[in-house]
Amino acid sequence: MAPTRNIALALALLTGLVAAPAAAAAGADRPNLVVVMTDDQTVEELSAMPRTRRLVAAKGVRFERSYVSYPVCCPSRATFLTGRYAHNHGVMGLYPPTGGYGRFDKHDALPVWLRRAGYFTAHLGKFLNGYGDQEPADVPPGWSDWRATVDYSTYSMWGYTLNENGRLRTYGRPFREDPRLYQTDVLARKAQSIVESRAGRGPFFISLNLLAPHHEGRGIQRRTGQIVRPAPRHRHAAVALPARGASFNERDLSDKPRFIQRRGRRLGRAALRRIQRVAVQRRRALLAVDDALARVIGTLRRTGELERTYVIFTSDNGYLQGEHGIGSGKMLPYDPSTAVPLLIRGPGLPAGAVSGELVANVDLAPTLLELAGASSGAPVDGRSLMPFARRPGLRSRRPILHETGGSRWIGRSGQDEVGGRGLRRVLTYRAVRLPGWLYVRYRGGARELYDLRRDPDQLQSVHADPRYRRTRRVLGRELRRLVRCSGEECRRPAPRVPGKSTKDPLQPGRAGSTLES
Repeated sequence: MAPTRNIALALALLTGLVAAPAAAAAGADRPNLVVVMTDDQTVEELSAMPRTRRLVAAKGVRFERSYVSYPVCCPSRATFLTGRYAHNHGVMGLYPPTGGYGRFDKHDALPVWLRRAGYFTAHLGKFLNGYGDQEPADVPPGWSDWRATVDYSTYSMWGYTLNENGRLRTYGRPFREDPRLYQTDVLARKAQSIVESRAGRGPFFISLNLLAPHHEGRGIQRRTGQIVRPAPRHRHAAVALPARGASFNERDLSDKPRFIQRRGRRLGRAALRRIQRVAVQRRRALLAVDDALARVIGTLRRTGELERTYVIFTSDNGYLQGEHGIGSGKMLPYDPSTAVPLLIRGPGLPAGAVSGELVANVDLAPTLLELAGASSGAPVDGRSLMPFARRPGLRSRRPILHETGGSRWIGRSGQDEVGGRGLRRVLTYRAVRLPGWLYVRYRGGARELYDLRRDPDQLQSVHADPRYRRTRRVLGRELRRLVRCSGEECRRPAPRVPGKSTKDPLQPGRAGSTLES
């Protein structure tokens, strides 16, 4: 028996010696992953980025129906890092006690999963709102290389502080516009350096999060007279003016909830001039992002890593700029706020393809996990985008959930204050989106329903139209399911949604019953 055991042991050791190099070789074959995320960028603003369109969209796949679930920075970024809706990852808003970095479970997130699978992981730029304001030297688990901006300096293109693997370093001064220290450019150079240092050393994941076209801090705005500061080289760059849709400066808001009617209004000349001026600043700031992405791709090419790298470009949420009479902002369920650009290039993907599949930021982490051959901790709510990227004509009936909510501390002055005297509830709604439909239910009872095939700009809510009674019923059931969903349940296909009836299904005088869903 002893010789038999010795032979078996020798075979096991030999198998292990053979398997180890094989596993290493398999790891070397896994792709690199690069995600470039902007802040508050709309789909339309992609038109201001010719190099990004040429190097990513024309070389890969553009998703023309890409949305975020909770259209505000912190919850959206938490969804990107977990593949879960906000009601499952728990980051409800930007500020304590229900939102911000302190609510995020950093031990159960994408960098931890990827590093566990053998990836080198690097983060550069903005992270979650509130990061660093209490513990500036904190480095979240899972990151091999950490270069995050520390709040509140995140919102300054000069004079920002980076936590560089536990050591704090400040770059420049807020009001001294040194071209070498422009935040977008510094982060791009650091990303290039990481690519150069990791080339040929195994798969890596780089998360490059750039502030543009988000506005800078209020104090900087007052001092400089600018909402967004572009790089000095782009200060006077010629940019095309944005294309305005039918919802821009919308005249009739009577179909909208009352708080929208109060906030939205017919914009006057001064407001329109301001919107135009800020739009130009935003587009000029995006030119540096365009350069940054081109530099990273150029470095990938020069080091021989491009052909084995997937590059994803997107934004954390969109932004309203005069649509529905709202001069500026996000959070609302309308397309300029919730729709974001999404481009993917990489091995095996068709060049210049467009997918019309309905997708969301909840799908980004599952996509990266599939590409990396990695697994998550708890189940994720999204699904991989790769089947739809490889076959752009593929379609499904998976719905998307939009959700907002939470509360924030308010101080005696009415401003945000950690541990303030009172709590203020954040705008709260739940909505379900399907191809052709958007159904919204607000806390307090207001409803909106948009037939997107007839009304893509969400100009006329038909929530009170009795001819859409069956539509509301089906969408209401789907919404009730999604607000409690987790994991596979969130990915379940929706049933067919009936459209407008040609006849009024209700008897006269019963229109009130149309709001039951």
